[in-house]
Amino acid sequence: MTEEEVSCLGKTRFWTLAAARTRARQIRRIGGTRLRPYNCRYCRLYHLGHKPGHATYRRKGQPLKDLT
Repeated sequence: MTEEEVSCLGKTRFWTLAAARTRARQIRRIGGTRLRPYNCRYCRLYHLGHKPGHATYRRKGQPLKDLT
């Protein structure tokens, strides 16, 4: 899976930051996970995603952090 596929393709696109924030609040209000809007470097619009480090999946090829 490419960075663009993970970051952009298949996600809802919002024209404005305000619209993305409104939708994130709606999702949280009905019991969904906490999401944050971000500006996509591929399509230049806004998407919703988890906070960095809180993804629900792990990207291939990403090394594990040393726990020692």
